[in-house]
This record gives sequence, structure tokens and C-alpha cells, in this order.
Amino acid sequence: MQYLVWLAVLAVILFLFYRYVTRDARVKAAALAAEFPAAWREILSTRVAFYLSLSEVEKPRFEKRVQVFLAQTRITGIQTDIDDVTRVLVAASAIIPVFGFPDWEYGNLSEVLVVPDAWKERQDAGQEHAPLAGTLLGSVRNFQTSHYMHLSKASLEQGFRDGMDRQNVGIHEFAHLLDEADGVIDGVPALAFPAALRPEWEAVMAREIAAIRAGRSEINDYGGTNEAEFFAVVTEYFFEKPEKLQAEHPELYGLLLLAFRQNPRSRFLQWATDPRQWLKTLRSRRKFGRNDPCPCGSGKKYKDCHLLTQAA
Repeated sequence: MQYLVWLAVLAVILFLFYRYVTRDARVKAAALAAEFPAAWREILSTRVAFYLSLSEVEKPRFEKRVQVFLAQTRITGIQTDIDDVTRVLVAASAIIPVFGFPDWEYGNLSEVLVVPDAWKERQDAGQEHAPLAGTLLGSVRNFQTSHYMHLSKASLEQGFRDGMDRQNVGIHEFAHLLDEADGVIDGVPALAFPAALRPEWEAVMAREIAAIRAGRSEINDYGGTNEAEFFAVVTEYFFEKPEKLQAEHPELYGLLLLAFRQNPRSRFLQWATDPRQWLKTLRSRRKFGRNDPCPCGSGKKYKDCHLLTQAA
């Protein structure tokens, strides 16, 4: 009788162990099998320019990766509510830079913590009266073997409000995670760059950072902070304003194209050659305010740009 009890206990232990080691695979399988929520597709269609630029074959693949990411990743609000818009925008931020890697998953990410707005941290968190560091919109931190991302909700939404302004804090922070996948955030994502390209990338990166620091580049000044921030900043640029990056920095664009295994400029060409059709598509999904940035990427307010064209 005692023997049977021990067998039963062992069976329960083995079952629980099996459930533990197969959890990720089961969660992923369930997410892939589920239908993509229509409300999530509406959010992507009205807020994520990258998604709109995808082909009809690529869009379902993007959606499935969003589903898997949200099934596997905790997104927690700190003094702010987390709704579907926040969740989908976080997921889109994660998938955009790794869309060229079909099997990529952020195994080094434990949780995304979303706060209402920008914040300041002390240079030495252990010292109560230590001086404050600069204002932060996002960060990636390590705690033992876990990685946590902090994001400003206001900045996350702003990054997708104007999909062509070269600034997107969500993409920026996930670029850091891509960079860190080889064990260090140093501006050289070894898992993205083939070994043969790394010397060329390091040389181009050094020249571009020097140009930023000398005031001879239109790349965001924050990219001149160090190599890690340079990679994150130009990743934003690559996905939000690819045609300008290629025109101004062709060598840099070519290397990023190889690293990300994507060519966002080719996707955006349809919009560039037929902006009226793109605007018509966007307007059918989203109402633009007169003072919103024009979605054509001109940098003007909607009322001063294509709203006038439509009125004419």
C-alpha cells in the first residue's frame, strides 16, 4: 500500500514537472491557435504605420507574433491602467525590430513595467540625497538573471502617434534588448550582425558618433551618448524614416538592412509614390485632429498639410 502511495506521489511530481517545462510551448501553441482579436487589429491599423506598410501576407504573421508576445510577457501598470492599446503598442514595439527573425523571442525579458510619464532617477539609487540623473522615457534593467523594461506610457503612445518622426521609445528599448541578447549592451548586437560585418559596423558607428558629437549630423544627439544608445537611436530612425536615413547615411542604412534582415524603405515606397491612397486608408480608420502631425511625414500639422489638399 505504501508503495502505491509513493508511486502516486511520484506521478504527481512528474506531471507537475512536465507541466512546468512545457509551459512556454503550450502557451505559445495556444496563442498561435487563437483568433486574432478584431479590436487589436483595429489598434494596429490606426496607430502602427509599420503594420500598415506590410503586405497582406506579412500582416497575419505580424499579428501572430503580437499574440505570442502578449501571451508570454507580463505587462504591468505602475500608477496607471493597462488597456488593450498599451498592450498592443508594447507588443508592436517588440516585434518591429525583430520581424526579420522568424523565430526570435525575448527570452531575457521578465516583465514590462509601464509608468504614466517620464521620470527621473538618482545617479546612485542607494543614496537618498544623490543628485538626480536625466529624465528617462524608458529603461532596461537587470535584477539577478531577470530583465525588466520600464516605459513611459505617454511617450510610448507619442512614438506611435507620429510614425515618421524618427522617435519611438518602445522600439528604442527593445533595440537594447536585441543588443543585449549576446550578454552585453554595447551597440554591437552579435546575434544580428554576422561576425564578418562587425568590424565595418564598429568603424561606421565610431564615425557617426563622432559626427553627432561634433554637431555635423542630423541624427538625434542622444545617439552620441555611447555605442549602445547610438544603436537604439538609429534603430528608431531606420524603422520610422528609412528613406531619409538611406539618403543621408547610405552606408549606415545598408548595414542596418543586413542586421535587421528588413528593408522598411521598400515597404514605404508605396506610400511615398501614392500618399493620397495611404492617407485615405488611414483616414478610414482614424480621425486626425487639425493639430495632429500629418501622417504623410512632412513634419507639418495636419491642418497645414494634407487637410488643405483635401479641402482643395
